[in-house]
Amino acid sequence: MDVSNREFTKTINQFNILNTIRRAGLISRVEIAEVTGQSRAAVTNITARLLKEKVIVEKETKTSSSRGRRRVLLALNPTAAYVVGVKLSAFQVSFAVTNMQADVLSSLIVPVRIGKKSVEFVADLIEEGIRHCVSEAMISMVKVSGIGIGIPGLVNSEKGITYWSALYKKGNTTLRNLIQKRLNIQTYIENDANTVTLAQQWFGEGRGVDNFLMVTVEHGVGMGIVVNGQIYRGVKGIGAEFGHLVIRPGGALCRCGKRGCIESYVADYSVLGAAIEACKAKKWRYKNTASLTIEEVTAIAKKGEPALRKIFKRGGEILGLGISGLVQVFNPEKIIIAGEGVRAGALLFDPMQRMIKSHTTPEMYETLQIVIQKWQDTDWARGAASVVLQELYKSPLDRARPVI
Repeated sequence: MDVSNREFTKTINQFNILNTIRRAGLISRVEIAEVTGQSRAAVTNITARLLKEKVIVEKETKTSSSRGRRRVLLALNPTAAYVVGVKLSAFQVSFAVTNMQADVLSSLIVPVRIGKKSVEFVADLIEEGIRHCVSEAMISMVKVSGIGIGIPGLVNSEKGITYWSALYKKGNTTLRNLIQKRLNIQTYIENDANTVTLAQQWFGEGRGVDNFLMVTVEHGVGMGIVVNGQIYRGVKGIGAEFGHLVIRPGGALCRCGKRGCIESYVADYSVLGAAIEACKAKKWRYKNTASLTIEEVTAIAKKGEPALRKIFKRGGEILGLGISGLVQVFNPEKIIIAGEGVRAGALLFDPMQRMIKSHTTPEMYETLQIVIQKWQDTDWARGAASVVLQELYKSPLDRARPVI
């Protein structure tokens, strides 16, 4: 075997060991050898190099009762790398700096109505937010290994191209390239639902699950698909646009321009719009609809306002009908639902659950687990940071797509 092939083999073996440690959390060298199929000598040599480079650390466990000595286990070194995640939304931009384990070291949420601003304006905002957040984390910019940006819309992550987004005007310069050039840090851009899917796969409800779907509900409705342990994106890298699946032809107008999309009944903007129209039609009363927010609509509906509860019920049924179709196609082990829209709780998800059960083949439904994920403000940005962590871990055999 020539030198180049030997080095390539070493790189693959190192990746397999590092990925095994990441998955396990804490693991011994003997267990690594069993999982990876490598010899104990090879594991010892590679882990020694990783320890020297401070990528991993040794941790002792409590004394074993049978042998009377401590076991030495290996774990990731959380300070081995720092990354930044950025999430663009219709009314705010979220930032988070995380370590190698995606622990949030600092975060920032900037309320701003982006609404079709230029890509240069958005880049200015992101640059300032990143510099502030990195400073708050008490690290320097040179220690940042990468920047991940999550954005709703049609995004080809491999090429770094946003084909369409409702958030800013399309220009000749891509947002990724602008940020990368300004900060001189490797930058990645990804559909926001895929970023949360990746975070769930690494650290959340999707860990250890090879086939699951992620549905996000906020100002839009998004989806991530994991099949056989890999995120599926489609031929142009822009698949899984669940929110823009037409479920009622000729129905409500969606912001994508089509009518009857799932998003046009379920997303925050569509629920809020329907509530305002119902108020104008005198189906319920509110003093000033110009100042009405989705949070207020949800709170009033939870108190029992029939007209608003009907809007959420309709949205939940539409969402459930769409998800039942996904179950029939993918037969997933688990469906995870997350995003700011989970605030609606039973208003949205009880009718959703009923619709899924009534429209799904019993054999598929009985093995399906549906998880409504409790949402935190930093989850979107943490998901975007996971895009960078994915790149740091990625196998040399598969640099064009995620391997986890």
